[in-house]
Amino acid sequence: MKRRDKKITQPRITSPLGLCGIAVLATVLTTTACTAPPPAVSDDALRGSLVGVGNGSMSALVAAWQEGWRGPNPAVSVAFSPDGGTTGIDALAREQTHFATSTMPGSVELPASSGQLCGPSGPLILPAAVLPVGVAYNLPGIRNVKLNAGILSGILLREITRWNDPRIAQENPGLDLPDIEITPLLSDDDQDVTEAVTEYLSQEAGSEWGFGISAEWPESVDVKADTKPIAVASYLDDTVGGLAVFERGIIGSRFSTASLQFDGTYQSFSPDSVLAAIEAGNTASTAPGALEQELDGKAGYALAVKEYVVLCREYPHAEIAKLVSSWGQAIFSETGQRNANIFASALPPNSKTSDQAKELIAAIVEGTE
Repeated sequence: MKRRDKKITQPRITSPLGLCGIAVLATVLTTTACTAPPPAVSDDALRGSLVGVGNGSMSALVAAWQEGWRGPNPAVSVAFSPDGGTTGIDALAREQTHFATSTMPGSVELPASSGQLCGPSGPLILPAAVLPVGVAYNLPGIRNVKLNAGILSGILLREITRWNDPRIAQENPGLDLPDIEITPLLSDDDQDVTEAVTEYLSQEAGSEWGFGISAEWPESVDVKADTKPIAVASYLDDTVGGLAVFERGIIGSRFSTASLQFDGTYQSFSPDSVLAAIEAGNTASTAPGALEQELDGKAGYALAVKEYVVLCREYPHAEIAKLVSSWGQAIFSETGQRNANIFASALPPNSKTSDQAKELIAAIVEGTE
């Protein structure tokens, strides 16, 4: 991100990127908007532009939320820079952006040089979307393979190398597993998914996974260097016996996926199963203004990337506070969450989490200089 010495203290009327400049999703969402004449805007309409900085996995989400926000507010826009969650939090601390995005609440720990995040009132850290992560495999004619965390750890660490390994067979009685090599295919270009998978392995595999939670695969795990997940998906198409981890948008109906074990219970990878885990999950308050959407693996499939938006409780001017509050409400609105599901394959937090988030957002106010 290009640093600006001057603080952002007034909403800007035009966006550096504009709605038509945010990746492929924006093209899908706004083909009409980019070619049709702009709608008339009343004098008292909400207007202005917000700047956001954060992790790249949220570019499609921001574009989807923006489309819903612009429906009743045609004179607003968002410019989002996908420079990473840490960069986004640092930029928010320096008052060089209006909001940030991140994948885990713990990632709001700031570098010492960043100062106090959002001033004395502090930030709002709100879980805005859940992106399911699945274990995809290429075994023609074979469905519903079950893998527990210990087995998945063994596969990634090349301790389990064939599909008919006794440990896999024991979890899949009656399934005719082939005597072929398991070929792990992993991207080093999707840190959010890597972090989610290593968190699952750390929690469920115990001592069989000894590397903790990380956004990077350990050196003992083979990866396809400098290869984006969409390219890895093509490798999986061509590799019988291959296994990969992807977020839901890449998997779609293209690949078979493994059922995973959570706290001793196998759960299938499906939107309904993930929604069940979300609905049964607690809404935790990790700090004042910070919420976390927990997933209940007893109720459903609980491997996912949780995406957070980080806003300030106070902004220097009433116009900015009003704009940010409206933007936040749009994110958690029915329209915003529906767009996120359709265009970014994301699932919403449960109603309790959303309601608490909207209450916090409604209280955003003008602060003092």
